[in-house]
Amino acid sequence: MKNILLFFVIVIPSLVCGQKQETLSGVLWGRVNNCYSMFEDMDDDGVLDFNKIDDSQNGYLKISGSWPTCGCSCNSTVGAYKNSEGKYVILQSDQVECSWERKISSNLDLKKVLPIDFGINSFTSEHIDSESDYSVFFIDIEIPRIGTDTKVKIELVPFGLRPKGENLICYGYKVEEPYKFLYGIRNVAKGISDPNTISYLLNGSFDKISSSDNTLISKLLGPEDDRFESMEELNEYLKELKNIYDLYCKLKTNELILGWNRNESRFFIKGTGEKIPEISFREFLINNSYWSWMC
Repeated sequence: MKNILLFFVIVIPSLVCGQKQETLSGVLWGRVNNCYSMFEDMDDDGVLDFNKIDDSQNGYLKISGSWPTCGCSCNSTVGAYKNSEGKYVILQSDQVECSWERKISSNLDLKKVLPIDFGINSFTSEHIDSESDYSVFFIDIEIPRIGTDTKVKIELVPFGLRPKGENLICYGYKVEEPYKFLYGIRNVAKGISDPNTISYLLNGSFDKISSSDNTLISKLLGPEDDRFESMEELNEYLKELKNIYDLYCKLKTNELILGWNRNESRFFIKGTGEKIPEISFREFLINNSYWSWMC
């Protein structure tokens, strides 16, 4: 019994004291490992080829680079926000180009870190129902190297991707079924000679489309994956993009500035960005991002 007591009094505390607490720098480097592990020594100089801004001992780290496969690249940025108890809340932003992967994350539940009731209506001029079978907007963050004010942006998910969810906004997406190659719609929007052709396609008045625009549209039709089976299918996808456009038009801004509340360990909305300029549906189709295979 005496020997057992001595074990608990002497040996156990020694084991505990012998364990090193992980440094803040170690925590941040650990979180960017998925991106870091992709890099290679492409010039055989014994050093991995990538870019970094390493201020991790002060709570900021950014790495980026590419590797030979299809010219793929990734970037990962992570920052630490200290609360009043001296603990850190971590925010992270990741992107992998080849898989069209975007993600923001935290060491805590994002809903408990972002402002109370944060969502699509934080950016809109009027309240809209945020429930949806898939997301059409992505929330991105710009993590500051100095200070804690953090810019949050709402962006459109690339057309053709449909991240599964229950909300119009998501905190991450990547290529997963169902997806559809819709890039041809941009080519039509750019190439039509009659601006009314978009309306004709939307309302199904195919007989009103000019012969020159019909020739352009016919190049989108066919059995291949990057084409539409019929004018009717093209009509359905165009209606889907029109619904997204209508939602986009309800955004009053696409940027928010978040302040950091150390006592509550969460952000609050400190300011808003500039008003989004109005654009036509045709401009919307031409100027936004469409999913396509990288390789």
